[in-house]
Amino acid sequence: MNQVSVIGRIVRDIELKDLGEGKQVVNNTIAIPMTFKKDSGQDTDFIPIVAWNKTAVLLHKYCKKGNLIGLTGRMQSRSYLNKENETVYVVELVVNTVQFLSNKAKEDISHSNQPVQIPDTPIFQTTENAATTTNAGN
Repeated sequence: MNQVSVIGRIVRDIELKDLGEGKQVVNNTIAIPMTFKKDSGQDTDFIPIVAWNKTAVLLHKYCKKGNLIGLTGRMQSRSYLNKENETVYVVELVVNTVQFLSNKAKEDISHSNQPVQIPDTPIFQTTENAATTTNAGN
């Protein structure tokens, strides 16, 4: 079973990338506070996240740097060659469900002048399969 649920804050403003053919992606990082400090002094884990299509659009529309969100999804590992022709290995959370926990995101949804087809609860789940595209945004 590969299912992960996390709560944390978005590290950078959301950038939506249009890959053409109706595919969109968001790559970002979520900062997750730890309940204890490591010997190195780090008290936060930074987890790369990737969201596709409808989920990516929702994150772009309603989230920004610092927003508190809950995410569920699966962990994915992949590799790519960087500009120096070195293999870079990445482990990231592929987002399936988003829960907006910051008041700002909730207010933006409820006070939007544009009609938004979303449920009353700020939880969104998509069923799209992101496994067909790799190395997006890197």
